[in-house]
Amino acid sequence: MFQDPGQQIAFIANMEQRKSNDCTIIGKVAAHVPDLIVYGDFSQEVPFIESFDGVLLFADISGFTALTEKFSMDTSLDRGADQLTQTLNHYVGDIVEEVLAYGGDILNFAGDALLALWKVQRSQLSDIITLALKCSLRIQEEYGVRETEVGLELRVKIGLSAGHISKVVVGDNKHQYFLVIGRAVDEVRLAQNLAKASEVILSPNCWELCNRSMIEIERIKDQRAVKARYIKNISEIEFDEFFWKCTEYLQHYPTSESNNILRATSTLSPNDELEKSLRKYVMRNILKKIDDNQPLEYLSELRPVTIVFVNLQFDESANTLHLCKAIHDANVKISDIIYVFRGKINKVFMFDKGCTFLCVFGLPGDKQADESTHALDSAFKIFNFCSERLMKIKLVSIGVTSGPVFCGVIGHRVRHEYTVIGQKVNLAARMMMYYPGLVSCDAVTYANSRLPHYFFEELPQAEMKGVVNPGVVYHYLGISEKTMFGKAYLTKKRSEYYPLLVTQCFLGREKELEIYDILLKGFVGSTEGHVIMYEGLMGYGKSQLLAEIAYLGHEAGHRVVAMELTKVNVQQNFFAIRTLMAMFLGIDACKSYDARQHILQGKLGGVVEETYYCLLNNIFLVKFPISAEVSKMDNETRTEEMELFLVKILQKAVEKDILIFVIDEAHFIDLASWEFLDNLLSRIPVFMVMSLSPPSRQARLPCVSAANIINSAKTTYVKLRELKPSVILQKACQDLGVVSIPRELEMFLIQRSHGIPFYCEELLRNLHLNNMLIFHPWEEEEEEDDEWEGLFTNAIKAIPSKTESLSSSDNDLYICTIRQNVKLQNIMLPPTLKGIALAELDNMSPSEQMVVKCAAIIGLTFTTELLLHILPEWTKRKMNQTLAALVDSHIFKCFNKRKDSQNAQSQDMPSTELLVCPGTVRSIGQESDIRSSVYNRIKQEQLVMQCGVMAFCMPLLQEAAYEIWLKSQKKALHLKCVSYLEGEAHKCRRCGEGDFISFHRHTVEMTLGSTESQESSSEQHKEYPFSEAASLIIYTTLKRLQAPSFEGMERKAVTAEASLTSTCSLKSVQRTSEDITTSTFSKKLELLLPQDFEKETVKALKKHKMLPEENLKAEEIEREFLERLDEIIQQSDRGREKIRRLGSCECEEIVESVFVPLARHCMAMGEYARALYYLLECAAAYLHLSNNYMAFSNLDTAESLIKSVDLRATVINQFEEATFYSLKGEVCYNMGQMNLAKKFIRKALILLNRRFPFTLIGVFFKTLLEVSKHASHQKKQQFLYSRSKGVPSGRLPVYTAGVSRWEKKLAFLYQQGHCLSLLWQLFSLDTATNSKKFCRLAALMKVNSAEESDDESQIISSYTEFSLCCQMMGYQDEWMKYELMAIQRSSHLQVIGGGLLTTVKLAQSLAYMKLCLGNLPLSIQLGYRAHEMCVRLKKRKLDYLVLCMLFKALFLSIRYQDCVQVLSWLEELAVEEERIIEMACFFSYCLELLLYAGFSFKSFKECLEFIQHNEKNCILISQNSIMLGLYSSLAIWFARLQQWGNFKEPFEKARRLLRRTNASFFATSGFCRFLECEVLVLRKHIEEKPELVRETRTKTLKDLDQVLSRCSTSPIYYPRVYHLKAYILLVLGNEEQSQIYLSQAFQLCDIYGNLLEKSWLEISNEWWFTAKGPMEDLWLKAAPDFPKWKIGMTEKDFPELHKTKYLLRVPALDINNPFPESEILDV
Repeated sequence: MFQDPGQQIAFIANMEQRKSNDCTIIGKVAAHVPDLIVYGDFSQEVPFIESFDGVLLFADISGFTALTEKFSMDTSLDRGADQLTQTLNHYVGDIVEEVLAYGGDILNFAGDALLALWKVQRSQLSDIITLALKCSLRIQEEYGVRETEVGLELRVKIGLSAGHISKVVVGDNKHQYFLVIGRAVDEVRLAQNLAKASEVILSPNCWELCNRSMIEIERIKDQRAVKARYIKNISEIEFDEFFWKCTEYLQHYPTSESNNILRATSTLSPNDELEKSLRKYVMRNILKKIDDNQPLEYLSELRPVTIVFVNLQFDESANTLHLCKAIHDANVKISDIIYVFRGKINKVFMFDKGCTFLCVFGLPGDKQADESTHALDSAFKIFNFCSERLMKIKLVSIGVTSGPVFCGVIGHRVRHEYTVIGQKVNLAARMMMYYPGLVSCDAVTYANSRLPHYFFEELPQAEMKGVVNPGVVYHYLGISEKTMFGKAYLTKKRSEYYPLLVTQCFLGREKELEIYDILLKGFVGSTEGHVIMYEGLMGYGKSQLLAEIAYLGHEAGHRVVAMELTKVNVQQNFFAIRTLMAMFLGIDACKSYDARQHILQGKLGGVVEETYYCLLNNIFLVKFPISAEVSKMDNETRTEEMELFLVKILQKAVEKDILIFVIDEAHFIDLASWEFLDNLLSRIPVFMVMSLSPPSRQARLPCVSAANIINSAKTTYVKLRELKPSVILQKACQDLGVVSIPRELEMFLIQRSHGIPFYCEELLRNLHLNNMLIFHPWEEEEEEDDEWEGLFTNAIKAIPSKTESLSSSDNDLYICTIRQNVKLQNIMLPPTLKGIALAELDNMSPSEQMVVKCAAIIGLTFTTELLLHILPEWTKRKMNQTLAALVDSHIFKCFNKRKDSQNAQSQDMPSTELLVCPGTVRSIGQESDIRSSVYNRIKQEQLVMQCGVMAFCMPLLQEAAYEIWLKSQKKALHLKCVSYLEGEAHKCRRCGEGDFISFHRHTVEMTLGSTESQESSSEQHKEYPFSEAASLIIYTTLKRLQAPSFEGMERKAVTAEASLTSTCSLKSVQRTSEDITTSTFSKKLELLLPQDFEKETVKALKKHKMLPEENLKAEEIEREFLERLDEIIQQSDRGREKIRRLGSCECEEIVESVFVPLARHCMAMGEYARALYYLLECAAAYLHLSNNYMAFSNLDTAESLIKSVDLRATVINQFEEATFYSLKGEVCYNMGQMNLAKKFIRKALILLNRRFPFTLIGVFFKTLLEVSKHASHQKKQQFLYSRSKGVPSGRLPVYTAGVSRWEKKLAFLYQQGHCLSLLWQLFSLDTATNSKKFCRLAALMKVNSAEESDDESQIISSYTEFSLCCQMMGYQDEWMKYELMAIQRSSHLQVIGGGLLTTVKLAQSLAYMKLCLGNLPLSIQLGYRAHEMCVRLKKRKLDYLVLCMLFKALFLSIRYQDCVQVLSWLEELAVEEERIIEMACFFSYCLELLLYAGFSFKSFKECLEFIQHNEKNCILISQNSIMLGLYSSLAIWFARLQQWGNFKEPFEKARRLLRRTNASFFATSGFCRFLECEVLVLRKHIEEKPELVRETRTKTLKDLDQVLSRCSTSPIYYPRVYHLKAYILLVLGNEEQSQIYLSQAFQLCDIYGNLLEKSWLEISNEWWFTAKGPMEDLWLKAAPDFPKWKIGMTEKDFPELHKTKYLLRVPALDINNPFPESEILDV
């Protein structure tokens, strides 16, 4: 309907404005009340009865039950109830409109039914019956049958009655309710029951009173009621006259002047008295929202509630007065009972000769954590009162159910009611009728109440109308002292198969158990009691912790009594102590008082005199004879003596054993029990362990005795924290009984559980119940490439060593996977978790609720500006006041900028520090200062006004609040968000404000938010692609370099291109470069191609002077480049103020706060093309930010979107499809999946019209073509410069026309270059014979795409990459020449904007290349200068890369003092930015210092804790190279220290990462460390397990060959590999070969400048071959407490540092038979 989102927003806003202005507050209130009340008498005292005559219409929608079942089965909760409600509301709204148009008054709604009244005089009944019948027939004609979208029909059944009716009003001065009773009411329900779908039935009395001559009827067999067929003998004109005659009988029908008014009450003038009276009939929850001016639609939501249906059946002799009195008494009592628990009466109506109350617990604003318990308790009290106290009562029946329902407005805009609809409502009503005379509840209520099972009794199954699979139904027996005696055992059991104490470590609670162990040991010999209190929110694992403590106490031989309390116990006097003592004495299981008495007599002998046994009668329910001494005592004295008796019993017990009392849920201890415990702990050495929940905001302070215990010096108070992500993984595996879960599930649990054990359990239970998980037998992982879907799912499987105790055979081990097509990000919250969040939400005011719900639409973090934009008709002042209250309540938290919110949100590592207090942890009874509160609130408002970004403190609350909205409401709000955010959807100002995918917006046809692109940004911060100086150097260079004639070559290329096109078929897409070596045609082609083809090309370029002249020395150019960098740094100092104004890069914050929400908002709106655009931008941005996991996640979502949309072409165009595959290829490359990456990159290039050949002959001809293009570009640049006369822009005048076409072309060129850059790197890793040719071609094609774009930055980058490519392949001439070309080309770039950034990137690239090649001095010089420039430009991400390379260069050069300085910079950068990748690199380097330098910057413990706390971080898990280095370093540490038990896990994790790393410098570094691990394992097997040597040797040598091949890209590591190979040969007994490789390692150290390795080689050489005696291993001597190097220290502070190397010792071998297999020596 709307082509532009802005039009749709304007329309919605206009409609909302019209609706809001339709009526006043009194009109909105009156819409919830019928005219019978609005125009009634308010002067009478309640209860009262008012009688009158009238006609009743009762309409029931048939098919609604089936429709409910259909929606609940076929759709998820967020859509099912929404669609159901809309369908019902449209249908009911149409019927209501007809009734109102015919003058009827809607008395009430009952879900899918409504009752209407025409109130008239007795003499007018005949005409009004005809009018009501006409209305009914009209409804049947227009709306009798309606087809729904799920294929079911809705039909309406109507009954009519007429006669005498009584209105009964009950309630009090605050809340009043009305209902109609009488014969006409009973008859209208009976008539409706007789009706079939699309029929109208007249009751007997109605048929008697009507004008029979006008009505054609049909008799019903055996019934006095009749079926109306039609009205006869009246024309339309006559009926109009008849209609207006009837309206004169209707007192409040709108006048003829008000043509457009359906109901007069909608135009009521303000009247305070009338409004006050009407408000009594509307629920307080609704009035709050009306007063807050919230739109009608916002009153509707989905939420879990508890329904209580109460049905009162009265005696036949009860008259109207009896009924009025009984209903009033019942109403008052029910209101009083449920009010305490924030329950509400929603409806009161007559039903089947009885009165029914519909009560609801958990409505908006009323949610509480224990609502099911409250509902059952209330139901039992209501049942007892009504059964015993109401007059003329015959039967009381109550049904209680819990679950998700629709809570909202049903009806028409001018007449509606707030009601609840859903299966659980129907079930409660049916249970009330099918299980009469008792309180029944469903299985969900039974489970949620958490009450002991002995409070319930299972009822037989009954078939209930309209209910499918009701589940088990229980009879609630109520709470009594007798049933509860001694029954308070721990409900949380310790699993035998999944013990919580695993290898002396309690799943994330080892510190809490350690506190218990230390305190218990210190308690021995004490004369006073000691208490440990563990405090934690619900779900933190308190019960599991106490179950473990109870188990440990039993195992240690102590006397342990463990119990668990419930909420009902807090009201039961002395319950906790009575139950505790009953369990201590062993009488808790006795069923009779005789048995208890017998046991007590046996155990109490010698404790006190038998005459005092009777003191125990009341507490233990026994019948000892009352002695004369006791009979003389008053009640207070008896209580004191009884307590003294119990103390003596315990006093005798502690003489023999240590007595441990364990009390779970101790906050439910009653007052008397607290007083007893306070006295007991000061007199007897009892060790008590308690768990309790922190008090809520509304909770009362603890009693004096409880406060004394809590604040006692003998009490240790421990606050539980969230579990670490690694523990969540272990817990998930234990709960599921598996050894491995997929990565996707792991991240889902970490992100959704927030470290809370109960949340994790509920999420898993929900997935399992919905059949979303699959279990397979565990098998050893095969070394094979993954498909895209499994890229992260199986990235690192859990290691089964931790769960080997579960079974004795590997066949019993299982792994868990996710069912296909299940998207975890779309999973709704389980009802239990949603209920927890809603309880928090409902404690807020309506304004606070509205802010929270709107903020939930935006996301976990949100800007206050966007929030104000979507809030309905709010002022900024009102929003700030509400936000201040929410911040004060710890619902929201403030951030000054987006980056702060992102940093906080990205922390997956919960705090692990325990809050342990030895007393005084709470202030008791302290009154807050009102003046201070006001001051704090004002201060909070000021903070909010300054705050631009806020976030939810409780992510669960955001999810729950979001799910409350209905689908239509969500869509409208998402649309508002999109319209606001699209203007900010671009890179930050610092980065040019363009797209993350270059020129992306110019390739799509949709209208996006306006933003300045890369080319049109303002001059102040423009990214200059091509400067005047660069044009000048190209012109002067090309002027003296005459372009060669490539005419012959071009002709060959054209022919080759045609041949290539015919050769490359679609089938060849699947071929890889490995196929080349086996192709017969390719082998023949080898004979045709010159072996030095590349060299010939270089000669041709030299000949035609396309490369710098030979006499231009490389050293001179490099020196000039360094001088130029120094000059730029000086110039940037002068321009520092301009740089400061630009600020630092904010792209990461923009991605999280703009692009990610935009994709989500567009998805929710159904704008799939727009959603795909932003998903691709998100993926590109995350790759730029090195977050492969989030890039994968966004691409996975995009793929699901593409597959799920029928009209694919309308969602994705050719460029976006190419970009999609390109981004997938980049993720695969980063994750080490090279073949998969090639496949995607090739697909992308085909779509980008830049096909890459599959065969060697194709490479040959394509190379000719690309060489020709390269020469042509050089000629073109010379020509253009001569024409332009020095135009300073890279975009020359020839391109100024048709800008949009040029920008679209640029998008293709940039993407081509990106794909080709990845492709040549992929081929560089290929070991196939001819891969070099493919590699070089891809790099050359990248150069041509860059030159075609005329973007200087792209050209310089392509030259640098081509140089690096040639370096890897060993083509030194080309490598040096293109490197120098890149340097020359950058020499005259403008020192602002893009020119400066290009220079910095070039310096960083050169530093990296020099590091890899071993030119460490030049790498260090470049690194320092690049660092200085990054600091000035505030390019922190680039600075991180520079510092990483600089550290490695300094470290390999043994410049330790400089290393420490650089490491401190890296730490400062990582801490300041709070970036997990930088932190990981920092700790990786700290580990390298420990392992190879012999000193520490951070201790090993700190490094280990960082890895353990963050290894599951969603960003870090995708950094395979970094994680390989970290895990390998840990494994080396443990292996060197012979801690083989700790060695296995990091070693196995590192091993699984090997095939997922590329050939980068950092990956090679990690691989070398892993190789050292394997060498140490080999030595261990030689010494201890010779039978495993052969297998270990084979694996080690295989990996050694692999790392040698990788060293071709990083030759600096050749010495390390040769060093390790020499050691392998030595331990295998081949000393001669070992010496040869050791000598080669020395030579390589000199060639590549690896001084670090040389220092270690010298010690190894001495240790192995030249030492005259045993050498001392200084590394082992210093470990693990290495000396710490602080800033300012020098090498002089560490005199023996150069000798602190780990000695690779040689195991002693049997000379005659060193190994079982002789062939081991054949290396």
